[in-house]
Amino acid sequence: MNINRISVRYAKALFELALENNIAEPVYKDMQLISKVADFEDFRNMLENPVIFPSKKQGIFKLIFDGKIQDLSIRFFSLLTENKREIYLKAIARNFFGFYRKHFGIKSVELVTPFTAGEKLKKEVSTIIAKEFKTIVDLEDKTDEKLIGGFILTVEGMQYDASVASKLKDIKKELFGSPNL
Repeated sequence: MNINRISVRYAKALFELALENNIAEPVYKDMQLISKVADFEDFRNMLENPVIFPSKKQGIFKLIFDGKIQDLSIRFFSLLTENKREIYLKAIARNFFGFYRKHFGIKSVELVTPFTAGEKLKKEVSTIIAKEFKTIVDLEDKTDEKLIGGFILTVEGMQYDASVASKLKDIKKELFGSPNL
């Protein structure tokens, strides 16, 4: 079965259940936390290891998240392990975020700078995007020292690259691509 189809179905089911129980926002936050933990290699290895029994995976999951996330999220993970779908957890979370944002009219925005963006800068960028697109903004900031200066802003797949590294690359293309040299 198609990985994307599996992750979309599970994400949609979780989202609809969370909406039905009026806990969509807490489950959204749960999925953010779970997604961050799934970035750790040891956790990923545990999810992907077919030798570890589902009950053991559920116990580890509960040990990590008990008291930190909704009971629905814990039960959802149990369902995933019972159906041997836990390896799709990261993709399910990503699709859940998409359903959540679409339902609540939220734009996903990524700001990449060569330095750690302060709260003031993040708030200013969020405010500008919110006004421009007439929407709620979910801003994620990242650091990439290779940019040298400037920033890269991505809003729902549209990218605006105002980085110094990009400008230098354009200048280099112009200089070396010029027939006059």
